[in-house]
This record gives sequence, structure tokens and C-alpha cells, in this order.
Amino acid sequence: MPAWKNKQTSIYAGAGHGAQLAKPSSDYGVFWAVALALGANTERLEKMKSQRPTPWPAFTVVPLIVMLLLAWLLLGYAGSRPGAQALPGHSGFSVEYLDDWQEKLILSQVEAIRAEEWTAWPGENVAVSGRTRALWVKVRLHNPSPTTSLEGILENDDYFADQVEFWVKEPTSPPGSFISSELTGEGVPVTDKKFKGREAAISVTLPASTSRLVYVRLENYFNPYARLVWWPDAIAFHEARLRNGLAEGVYLGGILALWGYNVMLWLRLRQPDIGWYAMYLGSMVGFMILARAMLPAVGVPLASPHLEKVLTLMIALVGGSLTQFARVFLEVRTSFPRASIWMQRWGALLVLIAVVSLFVPWVAASGLPLLIVCIGLTHVFLLTVAFCMWRTRRRQVRFFLLSFGCLFAGSLPMVAVWFVDSLYRDVGMRGLMIGSALEMLLLSLAVADRFARAQESLVEETEHRRMIEETYADELEEEVRERTRELQAANADKDRMLSVIGHDLRSPLTGLMRAAEITEGDFSKDAARTSRALLLMIEDLVLWARLRAGKPAISAHPAPLLMAPAVALHQSLAEQADLTLVQEAPADLWVETDLVLTQTLV
Repeated sequence: MPAWKNKQTSIYAGAGHGAQLAKPSSDYGVFWAVALALGANTERLEKMKSQRPTPWPAFTVVPLIVMLLLAWLLLGYAGSRPGAQALPGHSGFSVEYLDDWQEKLILSQVEAIRAEEWTAWPGENVAVSGRTRALWVKVRLHNPSPTTSLEGILENDDYFADQVEFWVKEPTSPPGSFISSELTGEGVPVTDKKFKGREAAISVTLPASTSRLVYVRLENYFNPYARLVWWPDAIAFHEARLRNGLAEGVYLGGILALWGYNVMLWLRLRQPDIGWYAMYLGSMVGFMILARAMLPAVGVPLASPHLEKVLTLMIALVGGSLTQFARVFLEVRTSFPRASIWMQRWGALLVLIAVVSLFVPWVAASGLPLLIVCIGLTHVFLLTVAFCMWRTRRRQVRFFLLSFGCLFAGSLPMVAVWFVDSLYRDVGMRGLMIGSALEMLLLSLAVADRFARAQESLVEETEHRRMIEETYADELEEEVRERTRELQAANADKDRMLSVIGHDLRSPLTGLMRAAEITEGDFSKDAARTSRALLLMIEDLVLWARLRAGKPAISAHPAPLLMAPAVALHQSLAEQADLTLVQEAPADLWVETDLVLTQTLV
């Protein structure tokens, strides 16, 4: 390889990997020029970096603003429910419940059941979970006002029931008769619902100084859950419903926007960590839609146990994709190879569970709580790995820990109210929504930051390469010209040498050929033929050298001299064929030409 290529390759290798430049074997001036140019370029790049605003204010202020907005939107704006009254606790109100062990009772049969078989509601603002798949609740509503009637809403403050049916009747009406009824629930098609949406509620009119009986039947594949709320003002109920839908729409729209952005980013770059994060984000969106019963809100019925199947699928995908994302994003393989292998296997196992849950019913029915525990342990394990990765000083580890901190801060209230007080389940779920939104936002910022830093590295490397190419352009051009002159001189020497050799060999070969021609015998004839062939080759060689040199030797020659060598060359062949070669040219005719080229042509 030429020396200039060796120098260029070594410089490129140093610039590409941040190594120190090695001195070329020669041309120290060029080396120091390149070194000074690299130093100036490095200073310029560092100045450009210092002029860029640091991303940390964006990574702290933006999530803080988002957290405050979400807290106000989900807990303050949507969580405000003025006018809702938990039952019982009001004058003339009473609530009783009854487990339907046969799961086949109808309204007239329930009305015929004796009063002592009903169980009084445990207390105000208390939830009851049925021991069978069907639970009956009897509510007595009373309007103490002697002049004003009430247009209220009776609501079961829980979204997760396959079917909820209401009957409103007068206390003195015969069994089986009712004033109005309502059918709703997660498994009821939207066309069969009078009260559209996910809320299980019925409108009740209470005339002045009257009472109404409301029978409620709750049916669920798993045990039904009942917590009754009375809204004396129906407008307040619809306003709260509107606020809740608006807040969750904003939340879901933001998450979907993040998911769409990361999907497009992965389609453009095809980076593994972005792909796993997009899968994690998509599965989290699916989990939130199911956990907040948003499918019935848009008219898609999905009841148990199919709901639990899809929930199991989403939760398993959340854990599996998050594990794989953490393994690639944190670069665990470089620092903890064995942990990386176990994370890969665990993520694959969770994805396998997700697929199996769609086809094996008992996995969704009995494995969902266990899977939730496994996902919790997965988060603890990933958090431990991130703490262990802290000593590697990788920038993305800090983002990962910060995002997980937000998720844990949001999930702890959910865990507490789930196991301690189910009445605040909705509040805990909203806290989980806030924490998960902050986690997904921070991880999106981390992915974007890593992509931006990769771009900066590529720009710096390109700048180094461009500077090196500009520095070496003139030097390389001069070396090419020098090599070209050397090659041209070598070719000219070779052509001159070939011309001299041709001239030196032509004369003795001509004499040898003529001597062989006048000598008798086969050997002489062979020698003459061989000499003639060699002479022709030498003439061609001399001619090629003249053509390469591009300098014909023009001089004046008599015409007989131009043809005499050709006649002598073929004289013996003519005699063997009994032919006579005759040369007829005026002796006083002179020609200005290149003697060798003309004799070769003749």
C-alpha cells in the first residue's frame, strides 16, 4: 500500500475511535499541521457543546409540570364528586343485600323472600363483595321534603361487573311490577343499554314525601362488588361523569402520543431498545384501557373471564417488554453478563405466559394475582440491577432510576388501598395513572436523549473526518503528481532502452539471416527462417517503443533504401517458390519519413 494511504488510514482510525494520532514515518510538517488542525477543531466542538443548553432543566421541569397537571386533572378536577352521598346514613334510607346461591332468582322471587333473610348493610360508605356470582341489593330511598321532588341518580360506584340490572318500584306495588328498569355492565352490548357508558346507574324520581324501592342485581364471573352512591341532583352526577371522561381522555391521549412517537422512531431507526420500549408503552396503554374499563365507555363489551385473559396478556407483555428494554437500554450485558441472560429468559417466560393465557382459561382465572406479584418482583429486580449499574456511570441509569421512582411513588398508594381500604380504590388507581405517565414520559425523554447523544457523536466524528480530508487534500494531490511524473519517467526510460536494444540486435540478426540464406542445407534454411522471425519481432518492438515515445525520427532517405530490407527479408522465400522479386525505384527519388516505421509498413 502507498505511504500516503497508510498515513490516511492511521489518521482515520485515530479520529474514529478517539485515539491519539500516531506520527507518520515522514513529513513531520504535515503531521503537526494535522495535529494543530485537530486541536483547533476539538476546541471549536467543545465550544459548540458549551453553548448548547443543558438538558437537565427540561428533564426536571417538564416532568414536574406534567406531574402537577396530572395530579390536578385526575385527583382534583376529575376526582371531585360534590353531591355524592354514600349509602346508607340518611333519614328513611336503608340498604340490604342477599347472595343468590342458585344464581337464577328473578325479581318476583326476590321480593317474596322474608325480611330476616336479608342482611343489613354493614355501615355507611362500605363496600360489599358477594360470595357467589350473583348479588342482590335492596335500597329504600326517601324524600323527606313535603313540597319538592328529587330527580336523582342511584349509582354502583364500581365499573367491573359483567351485568348490573336495576328495578325501581313503589313499596306497595305488587311483586314483579316496577316503574322503571335499567340494564348495564361490561358484558352488555351498547345497543341494550339505556344508560350509555361504563357507569352502572339509574335515574330515580322521588316525589315529595314519598319512598321508592330499588332492587339491584349484580352479576360477575368472579365475585361481584357493590358500593352504592346516591346523587340527589342528577346534574351533579353528569358533570362529574363529564369531568372524569375528559381527564382520562387527556391522559390516554398523551400516552398514545408518546407511544406513536416511539413507534415511528423505531420504524425509522430500528434500534432494539426503542422497539422494546414501544412494545412496553403499547402494552401499558392496553392495560390502562382495561383497568379503567374504557372499553364499555366506547361501546365495546368485554366481560369476565375474557377480560381477565386480556388483562393477563397485557400485564405479561408489560413485564416481558420492560425486562427486555431494561436489559438493552442499561447495557447490562457489558457489566453483568449472567444477569443479562437471566433477564432475557425471564422476559421470554412472561411473554410466553401472555400467549398461553389467551388459550388456557385457568391461567387467566387463577394466575392473574400471581402474575401481578411476579410483575412487582420484576420491578424490584430491575430496580436492583439499575442500582448495581450506577457505578458504571452510564447516563441512562439515572433516567431509569428516576422513572422507576415515579412509578413506585404512584403504585404504593394503589397497593395500600387495594389491600387495606377498597373504598379508595379509584383514588389509588388515579395515583398509579400519574406515576405510570411520569415513568413513560421520563423513559421517552431518556430514549430521545440517548438518540441525540448518538447523533452528536456521529456529527463530531464526521467533522473530524472532514477536517482531516481537507488537511490532507493538497498533500495527497502533490504526492499523486509526483508519483505520476516518476511513472512517466520510468516509462520513457523503458521505451528508450527497448529502442536501443532493438537497434543493437537488428544488425547482427540481419547479417546472420543473409549468411544463412546463401548457405546450402536444411539447417541454414531453418536458421534463416528463425532469424527472419526474430528480426520481425525486433522491428515490432522498436516500432512499439517509437509509438510510445511519440517522437518519430523524420529524415530524408532514397526510395530504394526504404524497400531494400523488405526485398532482402523475403528473397529466400521467393527463391524457394521459384519467384523473382524485382525492386524498381528511381535512385534519385528521396522521401522524408521515419525510416523504421516506413520499412515496417513496407
